[in-house]
Amino acid sequence: MKRRDFLAAAAVSPAAALPALAQPSQPACLPGYASIKTRPAAKIEVVYKTRHGQPNGLALSDTPGQMWVLDQGADHWITLTNIKDGSLVREFQADVVGPSGLVQDGNTMWITSTHNSIIVHCDLNGKTIAKYVTPGAGRIYEREDDPPGRRSPLKPAWPDKPRGIGAAQTNNVGNNTGKDLPPGQLPLNAQEGSAGTGAHAILVDGDYLIYACPPARLIFTINKKTWKVKSTWPVPGNRTHGMSWGKTKATIWSSDSNLNAFYLHDAATGAIRERVQLPDDSPVIHCAKLVGDDMYFCDDMGWMCRFRI
Repeated sequence: MKRRDFLAAAAVSPAAALPALAQPSQPACLPGYASIKTRPAAKIEVVYKTRHGQPNGLALSDTPGQMWVLDQGADHWITLTNIKDGSLVREFQADVVGPSGLVQDGNTMWITSTHNSIIVHCDLNGKTIAKYVTPGAGRIYEREDDPPGRRSPLKPAWPDKPRGIGAAQTNNVGNNTGKDLPPGQLPLNAQEGSAGTGAHAILVDGDYLIYACPPARLIFTINKKTWKVKSTWPVPGNRTHGMSWGKTKATIWSSDSNLNAFYLHDAATGAIRERVQLPDDSPVIHCAKLVGDDMYFCDDMGWMCRFRI
């Protein structure tokens, strides 16, 4: 048995003990969603463990054959790896909280520090250059037609390592305010509303950053110099996660962890051209990057996965 097939079998086997995940309903919030051309994903491979146990962001390095892996664990490691086997090139830590996305921009890097709603600009050793607010950040609101949250069918790749993102705002997703009150309700003596979260995946295009912001259910394009928003696109669901350029910069792939699908957008307009639907028992999408014809994505149990897209 090949190593990757062994890992896949070992990692996916827990799925047999879980109930089948229901196919998410079509979200009513995006006009024309039902008419989007849809095809099933090719066979998904679980190819190797990531170096740390909670991978949440991927970015291609300027060096061919290498990729950055962002971990949202409490130590916030950013690891440069060899794509073919996940072996270590080098790594560093960054000043972020529960991060979800990163992109290399020449000799610098942009990181979405999700759980304090900051976008961090740093050098390639993790030294912070500047911090920025995240337009669109806030509490992720709930809709009546939202799909249920997906949980991973995989066992942790590193079961002996503690899980969690460290210091972060808590109870900042959905209608649970953590006050033992009905959904969305705050105490009568509250002086401010509940906080929230910021961006997930992020790309760079010259003078612009393109990032997904689940609280707003939008993908933003923002000018790096003026920090003014150029445009926003609606997304289908409530948990937009990994993004990648398509074969060229004419298209962008986005993903949604709860809808369990990838969406191909026109990069100029945001219009969705097609949807690639993953099977119900697939690993949960937490980040994504197209490498050749393969879409690589991580499940935050510590596994790197891929399929031919």
